[in-house]
Amino acid sequence: MNKYTVTAAGLVLSLGLVAGCGSSGDADSKEQGGKGTSGAESGAQPKGPAYDGPAIPGLAAKPAWSMPRAGAIDLGDTFLFVKDADGEYALGGPYEDDPVDGTTGTLHTSDAPEPVTLEFRDVKTGAVRKSLKVTTTHVAATTWHNGVPAVDVRTSSVKESDGLSAEKETASITVYSSEGAQLGKTDRAAGDFHVHEGHIIEAADDASLRLTPIDGGKPRVVTCTGQLASCSFDPRNKDIDGGSGHAPLITGAYVFHVENATTYETKQEQLVMSDLATGKKVWSTADVAPPAGVELNEDKERTSGSIRVLGVRDGRIFTAWGAGAFATDTWVTATYDLASGRQIGGTTKYAYADFPGDTINTEGSYLRSPDDQLAASATESGTAVWQLADGKQVWTQQAGENLMTPLRFSPSGVLYGTAGGDADTVLAVDARTKKVLAKDLPEKSVPLFNKPSGYGYFSTDAGFFVFPSQAG
Repeated sequence: MNKYTVTAAGLVLSLGLVAGCGSSGDADSKEQGGKGTSGAESGAQPKGPAYDGPAIPGLAAKPAWSMPRAGAIDLGDTFLFVKDADGEYALGGPYEDDPVDGTTGTLHTSDAPEPVTLEFRDVKTGAVRKSLKVTTTHVAATTWHNGVPAVDVRTSSVKESDGLSAEKETASITVYSSEGAQLGKTDRAAGDFHVHEGHIIEAADDASLRLTPIDGGKPRVVTCTGQLASCSFDPRNKDIDGGSGHAPLITGAYVFHVENATTYETKQEQLVMSDLATGKKVWSTADVAPPAGVELNEDKERTSGSIRVLGVRDGRIFTAWGAGAFATDTWVTATYDLASGRQIGGTTKYAYADFPGDTINTEGSYLRSPDDQLAASATESGTAVWQLADGKQVWTQQAGENLMTPLRFSPSGVLYGTAGGDADTVLAVDARTKKVLAKDLPEKSVPLFNKPSGYGYFSTDAGFFVFPSQAG
């Protein structure tokens, strides 16, 4: 689990979605059945280790299934496991570019191509739906178009110099679906790039990103404009970073870019959303009114250039605005209707306290429940919980309580977090009432949740365990 701390006073730190990056590959792939180290025939439920850990609020008392210790990529209706030639399962990271939400990013990486078996197992039963033998240097979580979970499998080859020509290294990228079907494949020169939303993401120059569809089509260039502007992609949260502006690079059929992306520009920094296919502008922060609580100058312009888009869904855009030029850690959230540009509901104002252990810029972002009803944040007073629809506060910690930093919600309404000065002390509380359901949970037993099924899962030294969801 990645460790990072964000302290705010209103909405919350974001745990983001899942993009792969690194350097691995796919080559020769064949469907295969057979037995894994769990002893399960293809299609049969595995007989793994018994769970003897503490009861976890939000999960059923007993796991639905288990298998030997392993890392897994959550693909929605299946989990992907990687097994080497000796029958050992890959454990995954943490790696540098793993997602901030604690899910697996890179599951397997090697310096040279090696044979492995990809096992696609049913989330609810653990039965092997499909096995593929591949030769690879890299297996990682990614997304296909419109955020569909997928697997990025890579391999590399080197064409040696003939004495005149330079040595040339080629990367082969294959993207597989949750069922092990090939979605797309491309070969390209080895180098620094990421695979996200069915595209190769790479720097076109210092101020631009090139987005090349893996399944064919014209590349799209996304540019951050402004004096001394810089434009980059962060695979840990899938954001475009244009200086003070941050937004999801691709969200469904849309893509974001940044205008006036620099602190040296007198014009205000803006986030612009356009159609991914056509480039036509759809929405911009320049075309909507900043929410109440954002400081404006005498020209009615905001004094802070800091701006974030937290998410886009159901025709609504969730935003966070810097509160003012001298309130650098304070943000104001607002939701806008995509079609009309009208603000929906109220605002929430909160303060973010810098923490030297942060490994990623999460200012202005938030943690939300699987049903999109609640948001939580680590505030200056501890955890606070809000309703996303109207910004109404559900509860907040009080003076004298041990400060809690939220980690994630369960589908059944349990909020997990670390408390006190010891980051390894884990609590489970009722997200609506603040009632403590469990304390001193093992850090490795804080579950991740599969969204379609609601099942929770985690891997410890004893094994990989999958539980049905259950109310605390």
